[in-house]
Amino acid sequence: MHILKIGLILATAAAPLTGFAQVLDNAMAKVSEVNVQRSGDNEYQLTLKSYRSSNVTAGQEELMPKAAQLCAPRSASFGRYSFNMTEQIAGAKDKPGMLVLRQDIECGAAASAAPPAAAQAGTAPGAATEEQVRRVEEQSRLYFDARDQGEYTLAYEVLAASAKHATSFEAWKGIKQAFNAKAGAAQQRTISKITWYRNPPQVEPGLYAAVDFTSKFAEIDIHCGFLAWREQSDGQFVLVREEENYIDKQTQQRLKPDDIEKVRQQFRCK
Repeated sequence: MHILKIGLILATAAAPLTGFAQVLDNAMAKVSEVNVQRSGDNEYQLTLKSYRSSNVTAGQEELMPKAAQLCAPRSASFGRYSFNMTEQIAGAKDKPGMLVLRQDIECGAAASAAPPAAAQAGTAPGAATEEQVRRVEEQSRLYFDARDQGEYTLAYEVLAASAKHATSFEAWKGIKQAFNAKAGAAQQRTISKITWYRNPPQVEPGLYAAVDFTSKFAEIDIHCGFLAWREQSDGQFVLVREEENYIDKQTQQRLKPDDIEKVRQQFRCK
């Protein structure tokens, strides 16, 4: 009886140990790997091997904290990338699919750096009229509403011809659909600042408005960026550039408070 009791105890103890080992193996298998290679002054190539991300957008999100860390105190910009994806073999739980993403990173100017004199915003009274400010604010909100409500054709119509030439409607729509699926319902859109530029260098001459914004979504708390509008001869504005930076809640929960604050500063999120 005593031997039988010991045998039962050992059997009972062995089962949780085996389960724990399996959980540990699975967890280790799903840990993402990021390799860093310097490719030039303030330039890096990051190689991500991930079992968690199933597309490029998700993979780039995994790379954001590392990119921000490498570039601090400068801002990090994503450039060219390449990727390949291996699908999970049906019925083989021990061989999940893996994303391999090679992403170029460029570290921009420090947050405190001033823009070139020729590109600085007009500070004298009359840099923009009240009507121009009203139009840009209205156009920005209409664009956000169209994006958030899935009215992609309407949103795409406000892009400048150069932006449409760079990205087809189907490609642009796919990017926005993927973001909306990840972000969930929009909960807040705030225009924090509008900066005006007249005839900045290396672009088509004219009056430009850079609209800084912050947002919150059901699955994203940290999200900010800017819209760049150019005035047309009829007084209307077209969207020439859009930039947004964000971290979803799942990624945010894995970061320490200090790291979250650093990311906010890198993204320039208020």
